[in-house]
Amino acid sequence: ARPLLSHALETEDFKLLVDPRLGTNFVPNEMFRMIEAAAACIRHSATKRPRMGQVVRAFESLETEDLNNGMRIGESEIYNSAQQSAEINFFERMAFGSRNYSTDYFTQGSWATNSTDW
Repeated sequence: ARPLLSHALETEDFKLLVDPRLGTNFVPNEMFRMIEAAAACIRHSATKRPRMGQVVRAFESLETEDLNNGMRIGESEIYNSAQQSAEINFFERMAFGSRNYSTDYFTQGSWATNSTDW
C-alpha cells in the first residue's frame, strides 16, 4: 500500500486508488487529504502514526500538521530494535511490579508527553 499511496501523493494521480464508481466526481484536494491520512496511518512505527483524534481533526480542518508527526510524505521510521527493547523492558517492569519505570525511551521521545496518563 505504501508505494501506491506515495506515488499518488507525489504525482497527484489518484486513479489507482479512487473507487471506479466515483470516476472523476471528487474534490482533488479532499482526495489528497484522504490519501495522506491513509499513508500516515500505515507507518511502520506505531509511535509515528497519528491518533484517531488527529485524523478526525485533519479531515475537519484540512490541516496537514496533525498527520505529519515530524515525517515527510512516504517516509516511515526505520525499525529500531533498541527502542523496541526499551519498550518491552518498561512494560515488563510495569507488569511484574517494579516501581522503577524510568527508561531512556520514555524520556527521549513520544511517550514522554503521555507519561502522565499512567
